[in-house]
Amino acid sequence: MPIKHWKIKSPEEALVTSLAQQAKLPVVMTRVLTSRGYDTPEKIQAFFSVEEKLSDPFALKDMKKAVQRIVRAVNEGEKIAVYGDYDCDGIMATVLVYSYLETIGADVCYYIPQRDREGYGLNKEALKLIFDSGVRLVITVDNGITAIEEIEYASLLGLDVVITDHHKPREVIPQAVAVVDPHRLEDESGCEYLAGVGVAFKLVCALEGEDSHMMLDQYGDLVAVATVADIVPLIGENRLIVRRGLQILQETENAGLAALAKVCGLGEKTLSCENIAFTLVPRINSAGRFDQVDKAVELLLCDDQERAEELAVQINSLNEKRRQIEDQIVVQILEKLEQSPQITKQRVIVIYGENWHHGIVGIVASRMVERFGKPCIVLSVEGEIARGSARSVDGFSIIDAIHACSQQLTRYGGHNQAAGLTLYAKDLDQFISSINAWAQEHYPQMPLQSLTVDCDILPSELTVDAIAPISMLEPFGSGNEAPLFQIRQVLLQGIYPIGDGKHLRLRFAGGNTVFYAVYFGMTQQSFPYTIGETLDLAASLEVNEYNGEERLSIKIKDIHLCGLDYDRIHQSEQIYQQVMRKEELETSEKEEIVPSREDIAVVYRYLRSKRQLRLSDEVLYSKLRPNISCLCKMKIAIDVLSEMELIQLTADGSNKNVTVVENPQKVDISTSKILQSIS
Repeated sequence: MPIKHWKIKSPEEALVTSLAQQAKLPVVMTRVLTSRGYDTPEKIQAFFSVEEKLSDPFALKDMKKAVQRIVRAVNEGEKIAVYGDYDCDGIMATVLVYSYLETIGADVCYYIPQRDREGYGLNKEALKLIFDSGVRLVITVDNGITAIEEIEYASLLGLDVVITDHHKPREVIPQAVAVVDPHRLEDESGCEYLAGVGVAFKLVCALEGEDSHMMLDQYGDLVAVATVADIVPLIGENRLIVRRGLQILQETENAGLAALAKVCGLGEKTLSCENIAFTLVPRINSAGRFDQVDKAVELLLCDDQERAEELAVQINSLNEKRRQIEDQIVVQILEKLEQSPQITKQRVIVIYGENWHHGIVGIVASRMVERFGKPCIVLSVEGEIARGSARSVDGFSIIDAIHACSQQLTRYGGHNQAAGLTLYAKDLDQFISSINAWAQEHYPQMPLQSLTVDCDILPSELTVDAIAPISMLEPFGSGNEAPLFQIRQVLLQGIYPIGDGKHLRLRFAGGNTVFYAVYFGMTQQSFPYTIGETLDLAASLEVNEYNGEERLSIKIKDIHLCGLDYDRIHQSEQIYQQVMRKEELETSEKEEIVPSREDIAVVYRYLRSKRQLRLSDEVLYSKLRPNISCLCKMKIAIDVLSEMELIQLTADGSNKNVTVVENPQKVDISTSKILQSIS
């Protein structure tokens, strides 16, 4: 894992104390609010004063036109098709609009394209099929805003189209009957934070013409799940929608959602944005990934409990299948990277393989970003075509990078953090070269994988009473993330594998306080620290109920060694990456990072004293720091020792496995090709 950069906020404690007294709020919660800019009593009051009234749906541009056309279709008995998308947001929006239209007596059907065969959005073949079935009005949900040619084709067929979408339009708006999208330049509704399901919900509210809260009470569970799934900001009206939706979901009358929650193990638990995002959403998405989206729609429309439970089990099994395929692809990728480690040194990692599942490569790309801390593109090659998904880190626009290489692509789309793309397999090498050349020109220093830490917390403050009030800040999600705290200078006292060795439970001591924390996804083999080391933790905190007793849960997101200058470490790592890419360095940089014979001897003597060890770069650097001036110099020294066959070096997750070669041949360090290339 890369060494993450912590963006630590430090609210002034005197201000925190004063605000806590004025607002009559607990200190820890006030510290979080202050760090997020709510630094006056008025701002704090505004944060907690969620709008009690949903905004007027007719404030959205073209909403009146959309309602008039749909009402006419219902009154005249025209057949209507709801055209959705295969992700959770699109599926929920489809179910919402279809269900509502059915309740008011419309002749309605739905169509969701197959991910593998048709891809995202409107397509001409589907429109022809829909027209031939007798449909004369299509309502899009979560798509349509860029379908210029497809809307023209629909018009030629005699199909009217009402677009509802939340993606950003291009310069030209489709010539549909109505285009309801809060991102239109002419739209002044202020609803641009809505998910696709949010815009669909506004349409239903406008059609109903009554108090929107009645519609929220009826459909709030669907809208909340999809809003969480699409990672839109939980600000403004979204906070009200999700907060109310979570309440409804807790005792939902939707048999499908209830059955899915039960099969996920959430049946008796208090539902939150976090457990929805990690349990319900992946399962609904799995149906779309395997082109079985009809099962998800049927589940959510089902009113028979037995059938709902049967479908929930099937969809849960799809999620298990997704995990297995995902793990298989990851193993194949790591094998490829072991054979070609230079790939990981590129600014943008591009990796491809034969017949990888299209619906899963996006998740794999996210895992690669987490593992390497860089933008990653994972592509599946099938015959002459390569297509796949890209994911990025904060601060690097992957869609801008892909757009710059558009001459090599046949299709692409997305946003700053995620994108999809298709190209001819013969153009892969040129594409890899082009996107990395663009990245070098526009990002000489690549953005770091980072964590935003809200504030410090003392070990003595790790109590149920201090942390429980933080729940008042919910719902947590994009734009209002669960708070992250820094716990400084704690002594690691115990390491205990849990969950079949997939996770760790760690014991720490800070001052007079002893506490335990869980590090999910970290194995003992990959954990780079040892008992007795002093660490800084970045952790989330929450209070859970267990056997009727409230307990504090501490979940570690990242760990740093105390006493290291991490800004300097990050800068040194950037230079090391440039060296590995054989990029030109400044003379001053070379003087700082090229190891001398004595530097290499220092590293070798330490490694030889241990014979065999497994350490992360930062831990090894901390051991050698008094005698090695920077991380880059140490890493180059290790590479030289490996090149000269004085050590055997392999990567193992976050760590390096180093074995000193017994009775090595005498070598001349000055013959090192690595040193010659950078001297």
